[in-house]
Amino acid sequence: MLDEVLALLSPAAKQSPLPVFVDCTFGAGGLTRSILERIPGSRVIALDADPAAVARAEALREQQPRRVTPVHANFAQLADALASVGVGSVNGVVYDLGLSSLQLADAARGFAFAGEGALDMRLDPTSDAATAAQLLATAKEGEIADIIFEFGDERNARRIAREIVKRRTRSPLRTTSDLVAAVLAAQPRGARGKRGTIHPATRTFLALRMAVNAELDGLARSLEAAIACVQPGGRIAVISFHSGEDRVVKHQFAAWRRTGVAETLTRKPLTPTQTEIAANPRSRSAKLRGTQRTRAPLPRSA
Repeated sequence: MLDEVLALLSPAAKQSPLPVFVDCTFGAGGLTRSILERIPGSRVIALDADPAAVARAEALREQQPRRVTPVHANFAQLADALASVGVGSVNGVVYDLGLSSLQLADAARGFAFAGEGALDMRLDPTSDAATAAQLLATAKEGEIADIIFEFGDERNARRIAREIVKRRTRSPLRTTSDLVAAVLAAQPRGARGKRGTIHPATRTFLALRMAVNAELDGLARSLEAAIACVQPGGRIAVISFHSGEDRVVKHQFAAWRRTGVAETLTRKPLTPTQTEIAANPRSRSAKLRGTQRTRAPLPRSA
């Protein structure tokens, strides 16, 4: 959805001859490269919690040293990240939430159930945050069930949580295959193998990743920082892949509209075309929303 994102962001560039944008989720760098190529004179502050993504941003800075500023930070740390590079206000902020294909392909990160790796799931593996394995080793059965149900919308959440707790009494779940085995063992008879269904572990892995990284809370904090740093006429664009993420964005944009500090640009979220879905099946759940900052002062609570 690069074209749609650029269409939302480009008008904000007219506010300055040298517009500054923040890519809160640099990842593989696709959004940042598109901004640099299609918005003349633009500069991008590239944030990412993943050191591997920051290294890719550093490589891009070597090619365009005055236009890319990498920062190793989670998007929840947006305000501090901007302060660290001496930037007070920007023309636009963009988010492409979820995981990159590079993260999913790296079995050692523990994000994917297809390979064999440590049950880590931290976006920043250098941090001292608890891993998925540590969470599953210490959380109560009810807490695990709530995480899997609320973040993964998994109807078998209680069965899966019960199986995890039963297995951890014998041996801790340390690897992705350990978790997959627990999920499969918890499936109701006849549920596995139905045509057209996703892998039984998909929602559990998604839910644990979001819990380990506190992604919804982090997104809410980041949006609060984004509206405070965007100039009048500046824009915020968010691509989400999860109903919980989209709900956070939708409700925050609506709150800004009610207080008059921003105008919603997308009455309904933009979604990928069938051509894009055919080329990239992972994009099928993408939703893009945009908003524009007004000149109204922010409420004190914002």
